[in-house]
Amino acid sequence: MNNTIFNVPLISGKNNPTITDITKLSAKKYRMQNKLFVCDGVKLFLEAVKYGACIRYIVLDNNAELSKEVAECVRKCANNGAKILCVESYVFEKISSENAPQGIITVCEFYTERHTFSANVKNDEICKKKAMILESVRDPGNIGAIFRNAVALGIEKMIISSDCADIYSQKVVRASMGAIFKLDIYVVDDLIETVENIKAGGRRVIATALNDKALVLGKDRISADDVIILGNEGHGMSQKLIDSCTDVLFIPMNENTESLNVAMASAIIMWEISK
Repeated sequence: MNNTIFNVPLISGKNNPTITDITKLSAKKYRMQNKLFVCDGVKLFLEAVKYGACIRYIVLDNNAELSKEVAECVRKCANNGAKILCVESYVFEKISSENAPQGIITVCEFYTERHTFSANVKNDEICKKKAMILESVRDPGNIGAIFRNAVALGIEKMIISSDCADIYSQKVVRASMGAIFKLDIYVVDDLIETVENIKAGGRRVIATALNDKALVLGKDRISADDVIILGNEGHGMSQKLIDSCTDVLFIPMNENTESLNVAMASAIIMWEISK
């Protein structure tokens, strides 16, 4: 049993105050108040450890078997100040959002080393790094998948509007498969001012939309220095933001196809940029 291994008391009640507080982190309001977010599962725990996230709590299902690697990492985290909570399985299931929980949940402080919440982004903050912008992408699965695509295809900076899905929601963190810890992310209130700042630094900022003058992906030249914007899943980009951009770009598709999922579109564009 894990409580015996780690010499901590077993929590058997659902109303334990700390467990209640961790459960509340499923709501953005409580994540923002406490500056904490939840990672569910072994891979995300190991990624949080590997990339130096500040871990506040580690919740263990007392009936789950931990590998030697995971157990050793738990001990190291405990030595660094993380609090280990061993709970009965039915208590663990109350906290976990997984259909098949893996027996470990990590509660991390906001990853301020790489994640910034601000009014806008100055050009010197992203320098000449490969960057992409998201406007009003609301689906957390899409946001997490885009982060994962970005890490896989060499995008180093993601700038997202503050009305996108919360980067610390459990669905985003899970869909990112650990990319959340590997990517510089800026959550900004004013994308138009951010676009103007980037343009002032000499870079093209390119909207994705359909119009007669749009560049064609795969035909017209796209540079690794260009910053591409992807918009909302249903409505696309706002016209004001499109008007602020240097150019417009679209992905050519078969006539009987109306649109691509935004995460898929991001992967295609990132692939072109990576070349």
